[in-house]
Amino acid sequence: MANDIQFRRPRIGPYISRFRNHWAWNAKSLLTPRQALHDRVHGKVVLLTGASSGIGEGVAEKLADAGATLLLVARNAEKLEAIASKIKKRGGKACIYPGDLTDLEECDRICQQALADHGRVDILINNAGRSIRRSIKFTVNRFHDYERTMQLNYFAALRLAVNLLPGMEARDEGHIINVSTVGVQANPARFSAYLGSKWALEGWTWVAANEYAHTNLRFSSINYPLVRTPMIAPTKIYDYLPVMSPETAVNWLLDVVITQNKRKLGIFGKGALAMYYLLPKTSESIVNLSYQSLFETPPADYVSRKDRFAGDDGIADRDNDRKVAPFRARENKHRA
Repeated sequence: MANDIQFRRPRIGPYISRFRNHWAWNAKSLLTPRQALHDRVHGKVVLLTGASSGIGEGVAEKLADAGATLLLVARNAEKLEAIASKIKKRGGKACIYPGDLTDLEECDRICQQALADHGRVDILINNAGRSIRRSIKFTVNRFHDYERTMQLNYFAALRLAVNLLPGMEARDEGHIINVSTVGVQANPARFSAYLGSKWALEGWTWVAANEYAHTNLRFSSINYPLVRTPMIAPTKIYDYLPVMSPETAVNWLLDVVITQNKRKLGIFGKGALAMYYLLPKTSESIVNLSYQSLFETPPADYVSRKDRFAGDDGIADRDNDRKVAPFRARENKHRA
């Protein structure tokens, strides 16, 4: 029967070789990063989403310089063509696959075309993403905020991964890198839709890493802090905050390509994670204090708690009667 428990002997040998390779590649990345990148990706086929600007554009150029064949994915075909042309002029290899990843059938088409053109994909980098900054109380009539972030940040990334995993399994080689955010550790206010999708993506990544640990398939998450990219441009408060440069962000991703580490997380993320485990209520208070300190313009159709209570005197009176009724009953009982 399908639900019967059947035991089998686990393979221990892969853990030993993985442990040895882990330290060897981390040492190479630290001491000779350029040569290490060349050794890791030369002759490999890399499918990179969000490749038309920012981190994606910088990573594409570096990987192509190291000898990888880049499959560039984004919505803007003109920008992709410009980046591919620049790579080719420098002697690199790049192909473009424009498409809207929020359409899951487009994800299937891109993967099928890439496999038909190149025979395999060795490294998948899910770099495309969408961020929405809005308080939960302002999203009660905007459920599509959650659908939009999940569609691109989670479902599209998984759709690409499950299309490419069978080939990686057959070759017993492959690396899937999912770009996430330090917000998963810090849990800043107003990002429930964005962080919900990134939490989901990280959950899948870590489960996949655990399930495939005895193979040569690797899965990684990168928890970026704020990076100066077009995605954060609409949020003007970020103009006054310290952010990571695109160049540093590119180097972070290249380090993960080389080392295949399970997670890339900076000191701020580690500190936030420690705070939430050791002092959860203190962390909550700090985040809430910053939330209260910054005013957020409500949407036009939003009705505040005060207005909802005072908007209908009759309803307010009935609510008040219900609140004081138990006290009146106890008072009458004592009088009797």
